[in-house]
Amino acid sequence: MRGPADSPKSREEFEQIFSRNLTTCQWEPHPLFSVFTQYDQEYYLTQSEVFLHKYKCFYAVSKTISPKRMIELGTCAGSSADAYLSAAPEAEYLGIDNFGVNTRRDDQSPWDPYQIARQLFESRGFRKCQLLKTDLRALTSLPWRADFVVVDAAHDFDNEYADLRLALTAGPDFIFVDDSDDENAAKPAIEKFLLEDMNGLIDYTVPISYQGGGLVIKLESS
Repeated sequence: MRGPADSPKSREEFEQIFSRNLTTCQWEPHPLFSVFTQYDQEYYLTQSEVFLHKYKCFYAVSKTISPKRMIELGTCAGSSADAYLSAAPEAEYLGIDNFGVNTRRDDQSPWDPYQIARQLFESRGFRKCQLLKTDLRALTSLPWRADFVVVDAAHDFDNEYADLRLALTAGPDFIFVDDSDDENAAKPAIEKFLLEDMNGLIDYTVPISYQGGGLVIKLESS
């Protein structure tokens, strides 16, 4: 699925369009289903402006790419997907995660990310969404071809590198890596991936500045 005609042709063009999309972004987190309402919401609420900026960056990345099909590795309860899909509401979306249930800190009730993601998508009116509950290490390839793949699952070195290689199997135009600035895991995994797996196959990369950092990888057009 390489090379849509309307995708940014250079890092400079991507940065310009992204900046405009971020500046004009009116997206707001869902009032009931977001990181600010999840089981560990206190962490996010104490840094609300920082994380609001982060999720608006997700929106702007997606709007800049304008994907038709996207896959997210590490969906959790859909907070990131909300931003990506709000920017590209007609896109088909596949979210993959093990969707492990957590416990709310305030009342000890179960917090089920799979069900919350489904409620979120229904509330937003996102109709072209599917969720796949599985261990990413059980997959040798992704079930869809997609022009946009988000890598945002486990952030240790081995899983990060494996997820980047798995993302390639969808034949994407763009890969977006969240928390890419982690010096102990994500960053060395990305460096290995770009050097050993993508040497000569990259058009450009664009770092995105927010909490934890993000990296857009534009694959070479066929």
